[in-house]
Amino acid sequence: MSPSTVSFIEYELQAIALIWMGVIYTIKAVQLSKLPMPWERGEKSGSPQMGVLKSYGSIFMPWSMESSRKHRFRWLGFILYHIGALVAIVNTFTLPFAPSFMTENVKLIFAILIAPSVVIGLIKIIQRLIQPELRYISTFDDYFSLLSLEFFLFFGVMTLLTGAPVWSISYFLITAFFLFYVPFSKISHYIYFFFAHVLTGWRYGYRGINPQKTTQS
Repeated sequence: MSPSTVSFIEYELQAIALIWMGVIYTIKAVQLSKLPMPWERGEKSGSPQMGVLKSYGSIFMPWSMESSRKHRFRWLGFILYHIGALVAIVNTFTLPFAPSFMTENVKLIFAILIAPSVVIGLIKIIQRLIQPELRYISTFDDYFSLLSLEFFLFFGVMTLLTGAPVWSISYFLITAFFLFYVPFSKISHYIYFFFAHVLTGWRYGYRGINPQKTTQS
């Protein structure tokens, strides 16, 4: 593959894909803003602002939600998986645009942070295949998104550890693919996540409903 093609994949293609994703999400945001948004009409019993803060804080307080309180390892897997995905995304910017920052030590740290998400992603795919309750509710998009993200994370690790062009090209090609595909997939939850926590936190804060403060077994 010629150097000009490699350069196009790492820079121009990524810019085109980012612009595409920005346009699609802008359209989605306009559509969502036109939907009716019923707010609380009862008497305020707490602080909506604190509710929003606690809603975001619950991510780091597994004892505050029953689902994470009873399944600590699932919560830990959630944290490691999303940290790895975040680092892999950051890496798509730092590798081409901040090469001086990406020293060998930084690359190794990034690879170590991404690696657990590769293992957890593989476990997620296997669970959907072998557990009847998960297989029943899984759609094509669930499998396709998980498998695509698995390749993205794996290519990221291999790019960081080896620096080989074949891994780097594969990494940036699947990155561009994601930018085109994500707005139409369930992976879009990473955008809706922020709005959901604001709306949910505001509502429960308004009602004065707070997460539990004590650890329960």
